[in-house]
Amino acid sequence: MLKFAPIAVLLAAAAPATAQNPPSVPVAATTQVNPLDKIVCRTEEGLGSRLNRKKVCMSLRDWKDQAQDARDATEKMQQMNTQTPSG
Repeated sequence: MLKFAPIAVLLAAAAPATAQNPPSVPVAATTQVNPLDKIVCRTEEGLGSRLNRKKVCMSLRDWKDQAQDARDATEKMQQMNTQTPSG
């Protein structure tokens, strides 16, 4: 009886490994990547020197938001400059 004990232990240890079912759909296929989440790096020059450059990395969504904020600020400044004082 003791001869078969190691074999029984090995079979019992192997049973849970064979009982696992692999996922039917790959994980990469279930998640969709938004193109706006892609990270883009750009080199920006600092003020006052051509040697003052730094690398800035953001998602495309962040780059678009930053550009829109700059357009909005420019438009607001232009509207403020065209208003005539009442008086």
